This record gives sequence, structure tokens and C-alpha cells, in this order.
Amino acid sequence: MQNYWWLNVNPRVFRFKDFDNGDLFSYSSKNEDGTDRKVHSNFLEAKKGEIVFVYETVPVGRIIGMCMVEKELENDAICFKKLEAFTEYVLRTEIEQNREIVNIEPFRNQEGIFFKLSEEEYLSVYNIVREMNPKVTYMTYPKYEKNDFLDECFFEADEYDELKELILTRKNVILQGPPGTGKTFIAKRMAFSILGSKDTGKILNVQFHPKYSGDEFIEGFRPDDIGIYKYREGCFKHFCNQARNDKEKKYFLLIDEINRGDVIKVFGDTFMLLEPDKRGKDNYVELPASKERFYIPSNLYIIGTMNIADEEKTMSDYAVRRRFSFYTVSPLFDNQKFKDYCKNSPLKTRLIETVKDINSKVAKNKQIGHCYFCKDEDDKELIRTVKYELIPLVEEYFKNDEKMKNNLVKKLSETVDKS
Repeated sequence: MQNYWWLNVNPRVFRFKDFDNGDLFSYSSKNEDGTDRKVHSNFLEAKKGEIVFVYETVPVGRIIGMCMVEKELENDAICFKKLEAFTEYVLRTEIEQNREIVNIEPFRNQEGIFFKLSEEEYLSVYNIVREMNPKVTYMTYPKYEKNDFLDECFFEADEYDELKELILTRKNVILQGPPGTGKTFIAKRMAFSILGSKDTGKILNVQFHPKYSGDEFIEGFRPDDIGIYKYREGCFKHFCNQARNDKEKKYFLLIDEINRGDVIKVFGDTFMLLEPDKRGKDNYVELPASKERFYIPSNLYIIGTMNIADEEKTMSDYAVRRRFSFYTVSPLFDNQKFKDYCKNSPLKTRLIETVKDINSKVAKNKQIGHCYFCKDEDDKELIRTVKYELIPLVEEYFKNDEKMKNNLVKKLSETVDKS
């Protein structure tokens, strides 16, 4: 007869989350004083291969994962194998909403820690768990490979190979460049091409800003809808847990405007773990709020983007620079596929030549990118792009250089006036 089990754990005493999927761990059937735990007979009945829900009792009751009996009771301990750590915890309140299992033994009996579930109870709990944590996704994603990237991003093949290799070996890369060079677009398409498909489930997009904090990114206590501060898991910690549970696949964190946030403050205690040789379970920190051991898995890659036109927001902290590699994305007007894309529009062709001439006369951080011309638009829309995007950009670039500003604005205006 197949049994199903429920194991209560107190994270202050036993930290299930510190183990990876597949790890073995033992759990004693004895109390610290050597006496048998309550409902000790359950420890005697557990058989190899039987499934166990792991329920964390504090700070809030919730199912956090599943394990399996690997070895039956021996020397007063059962050996378990961790099967899965859930990324979406199942709260007790969510289980109690199901009338069929509201009175299961773990909720009735406050004295034991290892409880037996009926098959019906197990299936009811399992359905709730799976609804929140699908074990296998049957979604199919469109394929996306190197040639797709080259078509969309106007890279040369050797440039693609170089950037891909940099990401896979260094793990932390920042794409830097002037406005309009498609840094965010390139970052996402590069992740797709490495994954081999447009699998958005393996990509986390965040945008840094001056007020972005570790409470949002890692974990912390934040107010709920009525102002009561409660513990919340941050998006990065949650994403790392996803990657930990799927070691054979690659995961990508894309950080837009990474230089606008305080990177060291946002990553907090986990900042030291960014280095490629500090990845994995052998290198961890204990998080201050949850007291959990946290590490960044080796199958997680970080791609940031940074606008180098904003001189006040340069990445000047050497500790940050040491943990990231920097790849410069320049305007790609000379790429043959980009030329072919633009050749059917005489106005666009003239504008591009004007912009290339401007770029040759200004510093690299004040150049104009090719993405302003990557939209399928008629001449009327092109004129709007110049009037409401390019001219204001040039005016901002050279607000302290009246002569240069007027000269460049005149060049752009004259180009569209000829249309």
C-alpha cells in the first residue's frame, strides 16, 4: 500500500531550502532529549519511494517543496531525497479554502511533525501545489537562433560570436552605448538565441532606478495593502530559485538602465556572489531577513544595459566594474542588412548619411543610434522622428555648446526640408 506523508520543519532548526534537488538528508525520529517524537509510528511505516510534502511552520505556515523517502528508518533516522523546491509557496490559508482537506491531520494535531495523508488528501494538496508550480510546461516557444538574431539586430556574425562567448564565460555583461543603439533589444534577443527559442519564462526583466532597493530585489519587509509590514521574497531571489530547480537550462536576468541604481546596495549581501567563480551552492550568504542560505546558481546569466550619454550616471564604482564585462554597442549604419533594410526609402537614406556625418564629428557618447530608423514608416513619420526625437536629443547633448547645437540642428532640418 502506497503511503503519502507531510513533514513539518522549523527553518530555525532544519533548513530544507539549503539543499538542492537530488540532495540526500536525514531527519531524526528522536527529540533532542532522546525521546521518541510524537506519532513515532509514522516513522516506522515510511517506505522507500513514498512522497512527502515539506511544510515550513514559521514565519508563516506554507508548503515549500517535496521530497521522497530514500531509505527507511535506520539508526533512528529516515533518509530523504529532495525532489523539488517550490518557487510559489502554498500557504496554509490556501489549503484551508478546500473543504475536502481543511481538517487534515497536520492541521488538527499540533504535537507531531511527520503525518500520514490519505490518497484523496494527497491528490487534493498536490493539485493545489501543481496549479501554482507547474512541474512541466507543455508550452512551445518559437525557435530563435543565431541567424534570427543577425537579421533583427544587424550584427555581423563574428560580433555575435564574440558577444555570446563573452556572456557564457563571464556570466555578467553590460551592454553600453549611446541612445538608439538597441541595447535592450539586443540583450533580450541574445538571451533568446542562446536559449534557442523565445522562452520568456527563463528571462527576468528589471529596470534599476535611484530608489530601487534590495527589499524589492532580494527580500525584505514591505507594507501590504493595509500598511502592515510583511516579509516578501524579491524578484531576483525568486528567479534564482527557479534556476536552481532547473539546472540543465540557462536563465537570464536582464537589467535595463543598470547604472541608474546603486548596484551594490540593490544586491546587498549577495553582491560578492556575482563573480563567476563564486556561483553555486559552495558559495553562499545567509540572508538577514529570512536567515536562509542563498547562492546564485551557475546557470544564471546577467546582462545589463547602460546609456553612456548620461555622463552623471557612469559606472564609476570599481567593485562593480570588476564583476562585469563591458561590451560597447555602436551605431550599426554600415551593416549590409541594415543598408538593405533602408534602401527603399530615399529620405531615410539621406537622413542616415546626415547622421553618420554628425556621428563622425562628435564624441562616441553623443552619437545617434541606428534604431531611430528601424521602424517601417513613411516620409511623414520620418520627419516627425527628426523633429520630435533627433533634434531634441541633439539639443540636450549640446545645451552648453550653442554653436555645435545650432550647426547639427541645421543639418538635420535641411535634410528633411529637401523631401
